[in-house]
Amino acid sequence: MDTKYIPDDLSVVILTYNRPQRLLNLLKKIPKSLEIVVADDGTLPSIKDILPEHVKLYTHEHFGNRASTCRNEGVKLTTRPKVLMLDDDVTPNGYCYMAHSLALEMYDISVGLLTREPNKPYTDDRLLFYMRDDLTLWNWFWSGNFAIRRDVFFEVGGFDEKTFNGTPEEAAHGFEDIDLGRRLWLANKRMVLNKLALAHHPGQHTAENPSPAVLRNQRRYYEKWGES
Repeated sequence: MDTKYIPDDLSVVILTYNRPQRLLNLLKKIPKSLEIVVADDGTLPSIKDILPEHVKLYTHEHFGNRASTCRNEGVKLTTRPKVLMLDDDVTPNGYCYMAHSLALEMYDISVGLLTREPNKPYTDDRLLFYMRDDLTLWNWFWSGNFAIRRDVFFEVGGFDEKTFNGTPEEAAHGFEDIDLGRRLWLANKRMVLNKLALAHHPGQHTAENPSPAVLRNQRRYYEKWGES
């Protein structure tokens, strides 16, 4: 990738849990000139010893139950004005970074596409919705590939740890991203579906076969917002 397409104002925060090889495969494809933070949701054994030297790490001992905390702490470790959030099971297109950075010159949040096939934007399940109506983008705000101005992230409080974190006894994950999108929308932050910021997500999406942990957070989301 030509270095002119790698922005110098972007940090990358990657949420991971217990998939060290997949994480390493992703890290090999991210330009080293970007500031990279791995937010590890308690992988056992620790991934600390296998990470490249240029990668920062946040981790904890509560395995797989504190995605909101991990992402928030990961962003705290960043120093650049724009932050790209990725999951460890996606592979960004080489132009994804610049596409997000450019969008954040005009918007507060850049929501990238999660495609089922590499470099095919129309395989993102949300695309047809927003060709009709982009005012409800917050309702499909997925954390696998979005970028945000760092100051805006902290202005709205980041991810809601109190509501959506699980516990060592009770796993819970999901819906913390939609909750964040909703709060950003209510705070009148400018959001765009960025059709040039692609990340390949080959696996099943969370909503297609929700686990008990996801359903638990779905209930918490509805309770928080007074819905059913």
